[in-house]
Amino acid sequence: MSKRWMVTAALALAAAAALWAQGLVVCKACGREAKPGESVCSHCAAALPKPKAGEPPAKPAAPAPDKAAEVERSAAAVVQESVRQARELEKEHPETALSYYQNALALMRLVPAGKFPASVGEAILGGNERVMQALLRGQVTCKKCGGSGKYQLDMSKVAVSQGIKAVEGVACPACKGVGSFAGFRDVSKVKMLILQGRQEFERRQMLKGDVKVGRALAPAALESLLTNRQRALVMTGMPVPCAACQLTGRQTCTVCKGSSWVKCTYPGCSNGVVKETHAASARQSKRLNEEALKKCPRCEGLAEVLCETCKGHGSVACKTCAGSGLAPRCTRCTGTGLMGCSKCKGTGEMKGSPCPECKGETMMLCTTCRGEGALAR
Repeated sequence: MSKRWMVTAALALAAAAALWAQGLVVCKACGREAKPGESVCSHCAAALPKPKAGEPPAKPAAPAPDKAAEVERSAAAVVQESVRQARELEKEHPETALSYYQNALALMRLVPAGKFPASVGEAILGGNERVMQALLRGQVTCKKCGGSGKYQLDMSKVAVSQGIKAVEGVACPACKGVGSFAGFRDVSKVKMLILQGRQEFERRQMLKGDVKVGRALAPAALESLLTNRQRALVMTGMPVPCAACQLTGRQTCTVCKGSSWVKCTYPGCSNGVVKETHAASARQSKRLNEEALKKCPRCEGLAEVLCETCKGHGSVACKTCAGSGLAPRCTRCTGTGLMGCSKCKGTGEMKGSPCPECKGETMMLCTTCRGEGALAR
């Protein structure tokens, strides 16, 4: 057997193996291609190799999850749950309901316009206003009747030891028998209530497994899907309170120190009475029931009058936030909570790969306000 023939046979076998790998059947003896279905070569009657079994079709790749749809669905569920909780707490615990309404307002920014009826947004804003007014507004005790609502009669005119007596069946002319006036509650107490309500809101939601997105709280599964832009939308949607007034927009009046009353400055008024001076005359005896002291016409014997600075409310608009109740806007991000990525200079890439800082989004949370859009401190 010549060496040339051996080389030719080896090449034929290699070609046959290559063709077999492609699914074609070639006779190893003569190198001819077999017809489909043959088990022996029709040319040389040699046994043919079995055809290579076809590979199973590849399984279709699972569709990539739609993150945008999942964020929308999850955020809408949080909004609905927050509104439900707020309505349940509104009457008994308005301070906690306030945080739930604000949370719904922040998460609603992740839901496209038209997803909810316009009435839902109006209900959230209206509820937020109602609970804030319920916290701020209160009743101020009438100083003229001491809260009794009854007319006060000075009995010292007939008997020095009797003093003031409340007359049954006669209403106090100042408060019309109510005993109090509508006004603002003590600002320090309102601030404390709002902080306590915030703590209760956070405690309830964290027990459910929610995590913070700025001052808002959301399920951990939703928080992990948020982009920097979505995160900033939520964080800037949650009001950041003024450090001085904690959303109340009020501060204690510095003139009356929150009491709503100031000392009467009527000329000659001393503890609510004015001493009358009579011209000298020849008459030496005093007439019956003639008084040398009379009630002050301004304070009517109270020795105090309502504070003109706060109009008797005990508080005035907060000077720090001009009555808005909110912290000042961040000047670096102009309130958006976002800034260009400092690591990739806004390109979104680092050496051909997505920027590790902004994850290729080109934007990152503002480093000054930490994405809240306002300076809380």
